[in-house]
Amino acid sequence: MAFSFTLLSPPTLLSPHYNQSSLKTRHPHHHRRHLLGEPFRQLPAIGVEKFQQIHCQAARDSKVQEEDFRKNESDLEESNGKINEVRFVEPKFKMSLAELLDDSKVVPLSVYGDLGVQITGIQHDSTVVSAGDLFVCCVGSRTDGHLYVNEVDKRGAVAVIASKEINIGYTLRCKALVIVEDTNLVLPLLAASFYRYPSKNMAVIGITGTNGKTTTSYLIKGMYEAMGLRIGLLGTVAYYVYGDNKLESSYTTPDAVLVQNLMAKMLHNGSEALVMEVSSQGLAVRRCNMVDFNVAVFTNLTRDHLDFHVTEEEYRKAKAKLFQMMVDPERHRKVVNIDDPNAHFFIAQGNPDVPLVTFAMDNKNADVHPLEFELSLFETQVLVNTPRGVLKISSGLLGRHNIYNILAAVAVGIAVGADSLEDIGRGIEKVDAVPGRCEVIDEGQAFGVIVDYAHTPDAVYRLLDFVRELAPKRIITVLGCGGDRDQWKRPTMAKISTDKSEVTILTSDNPRSEDPLDILDDMLAGVGRTMQDYLKYEENDYYPPLPNGHQLFVHSTRRVAIRSAVAMGKEGDMI
Repeated sequence: MAFSFTLLSPPTLLSPHYNQSSLKTRHPHHHRRHLLGEPFRQLPAIGVEKFQQIHCQAARDSKVQEEDFRKNESDLEESNGKINEVRFVEPKFKMSLAELLDDSKVVPLSVYGDLGVQITGIQHDSTVVSAGDLFVCCVGSRTDGHLYVNEVDKRGAVAVIASKEINIGYTLRCKALVIVEDTNLVLPLLAASFYRYPSKNMAVIGITGTNGKTTTSYLIKGMYEAMGLRIGLLGTVAYYVYGDNKLESSYTTPDAVLVQNLMAKMLHNGSEALVMEVSSQGLAVRRCNMVDFNVAVFTNLTRDHLDFHVTEEEYRKAKAKLFQMMVDPERHRKVVNIDDPNAHFFIAQGNPDVPLVTFAMDNKNADVHPLEFELSLFETQVLVNTPRGVLKISSGLLGRHNIYNILAAVAVGIAVGADSLEDIGRGIEKVDAVPGRCEVIDEGQAFGVIVDYAHTPDAVYRLLDFVRELAPKRIITVLGCGGDRDQWKRPTMAKISTDKSEVTILTSDNPRSEDPLDILDDMLAGVGRTMQDYLKYEENDYYPPLPNGHQLFVHSTRRVAIRSAVAMGKEGDMI
């Protein structure tokens, strides 16, 4: 088909501007209330302005959405309380390409075709495009979206946004082509506009740091639910729309389109808040550019993700982007672990007048710190000092590192003005376990079993130190390292494991595109051995002990490695 050519204004990308419409998209059973209780240090609590003053553009289909929500509530009642795999309503969005460009303030270099075409979705992944979608040709590290225009056309895309001229020919069904200066830069703007800026109507808590993000996010979710509020969660394990209603997680921090889509789902289904793991990669590639965070949480920083960031300083700078968004003393809060040597760097980001709540295990000057604690295999007890009094918590989460996560969640509760310390404690105690995070496996065996995500040298070190505090007869550790990620840490993690465990079994994690044997070879370098050595040991059926007397085995198949560890477990051991 032929397109008429229209040259618009010069290549300029304007800052996003929000329509201050007084209309809101709320489900019919939503009760507006003071979400966060009494403010901390006499400052207005976050959430009040969000829900009563700050307005996003109204959804044009609000009546339809309310009817959908009522139908969903009825369906839930008929299910007699049974938990279905998915129990939420999918909101529907639709707007013309012209409206989208205008509202997002994206100024094209040129436009071909019909700007009146109706858009029913936005995608930048050609494999998930469906009829009615707008496809944005983003340029990634491995491929270029401009290569897939013909493919998305066949899938039903009605419009394409590109950053270079494309010969679309006469056979495409696509109605419009828009040329912009940088598709990667405009994608978050377009996605936020299309989904009506959902974070503007939610209290959003972002957590960044090397370790502890997942567990802390679950604790905060539990705390909000203890206050009777619906809250969504975005993280490594899963994406929760609210309650137990979850979707499979693809990345720790979803891409710029998916994050807006998920927030819109949460808001449409009554979630009033969101707690979100914010990865350094997600911040670096602008996935969070149009997320209106209210609380920034810093857990800790150790060396990681250098395959992506190259240097530790670039890694730290990427994480700091979250705190740079904390600029409004009335709407924003900072929560920082001041035991970490990088604490002052993160505190200094953004506006220094933004209220700060600190937490720590060792620094007793922190706003939130433990007065005493007790660790065991089945429970962690901690007495927490806060600006609002002393809080006693008994948690099923294990280990000293989880006390840090508990303190972080308590600090968030203080920062947002939770209704009471009792609500904070009740919500934290509600979280008995987080999948794969120091998770105890009890099938009545005579030995203990813990599964943990420990994926950095620091995390492995802390985990094994905690296990040693439990005084097991032996520690048997099964350890794997992922492929295509941080090759430097493989030998270090293996060395830590063999130093702190009587028995270590090295195995595969997720090799991705790498040969698993190459990964194991890298790990063995930490103890001065190679895969060739182990092939010889296997032939002779003899594995010499390490210089420290500990044993080291290698099984490239993870299932075999785990079975071997369980088979050698004896009473009093910890695997």
